Amino acid sequence: MDLYLLAIFTLLTSTFAAIMGQGGGLILMGILAGSVPAPALIAIHGFIQASSNGSRAYLARKNINWSIILPVSAGIVLGAAFILPIIPLLNWQWMQGVIALYILWVTWGHLLSDSNLKVLSSKHQHSFITLGLLQGSLGMALGATGPLGNALLLKKGLGKDAIIASNAIIMLMSHLVKIIFFSLMGVQLIAHANLVVTLSLAAIAGSYLGSFFRQSLPERIFFPLFKALLTLLALRMLILALT
Repeated sequence: MDLYLLAIFTLLTSTFAAIMGQGGGLILMGILAGSVPAPALIAIHGFIQASSNGSRAYLARKNINWSIILPVSAGIVLGAAFILPIIPLLNWQWMQGVIALYILWVTWGHLLSDSNLKVLSSKHQHSFITLGLLQGSLGMALGATGPLGNALLLKKGLGKDAIIASNAIIMLMSHLVKIIFFSLMGVQLIAHANLVVTLSLAAIAGSYLGSFFRQSLPERIFFPLFKALLTLLALRMLILALT
């Protein structure tokens, strides 16, 4: 019964993420935390989210902005490799607050100032390498970092489907690297094969449902909702960091 309930929750969170491009991974992480052994949590969550993001990217493949993917992917590998040896030594709770402030600045900073910091400018390739470094390193410890990429893609001025498709590829890369590195650290996903396969299938089904419903969501409605959700997720991370 627990497995069936987790499958339903995974289906719902993946559907939500396919509609809005974010949020599902963070919600699922909270749900899995009460049912999955802590040492394997991030790796199992990563496998399920790789299924969710991979299927979402495939369904929206014509909207992927490939010029962004290469620098971000390079940064993800470098960031994960850098952080891997020192993960056991670090307490990452306070980093949630840093990520939250970054998301809030990239999403709303233009209302406070006409000139944005160069490192946050979407016109520069190094901003995407920086994004990859953050995704690769922080993803190894925090698990779900989708809003981090969405904030920068929103700044670039991409359309609704391009943001969702491009960030799905970015998160797919992040989760695949995470799975490989955690396997090297000794996490045995095969021991949780039934859970991983069942929830991955539910995540793929959710991608199909969410992609279908997203087509009927106009961009004039999508972008205010997208910014509001980014803001709520950032505030949640900030509260968690402070408490």
